[in-house]
Amino acid sequence: MSGKHPKHPATVHFPLTFTFLTGVLDAIYLASVTPATSGTVATVFKTLDIAIPTSLLPTLSYYSTILTLLTAIPAVISGALELQPVIARDGFSSKKAQAGVSHALVNDIALFGAAYNWWVRRSTTGFVPDTTNVAISAALALPASFFAAYLGGQLVYQYGMGVGRGSSAARKAQ
Repeated sequence: MSGKHPKHPATVHFPLTFTFLTGVLDAIYLASVTPATSGTVATVFKTLDIAIPTSLLPTLSYYSTILTLLTAIPAVISGALELQPVIARDGFSSKKAQAGVSHALVNDIALFGAAYNWWVRRSTTGFVPDTTNVAISAALALPASFFAAYLGGQLVYQYGMGVGRGSSAARKAQ
């Protein structure tokens, strides 16, 4: 494996997946304890033969929040290391650097939301989220992560971030 191979794309899938899982679990839990929607959740669980009790959802989402935070560490580090040369070369004047910084900032919003939820819920009995926690995980962190992923795709496909690294070695091998 070449040292020139971008590492960031390989590290982002886990925090994105765990952020998604946390948001969905919290939203389903809230729907399961809200009188207007609890019957629907129970019916869906029964119809789909889902044997997980809804009372377990807060624990699962709490631990997926921890996994979000842990797996975000290599994603943040590798992303910063890959963006730094672009900023050093272009400053913030290039669209590529601006998109990279926007990508990082939007991801940071989701990450700080996850950290807040972990901190608040760590001492709550059963790790039960309140409506603020659910709003952060399902309505803030989840869409922010998907928007950041969109920006990451833009960095690769529109601005060529990470594309062509090691290409001279690849040409020599042909």
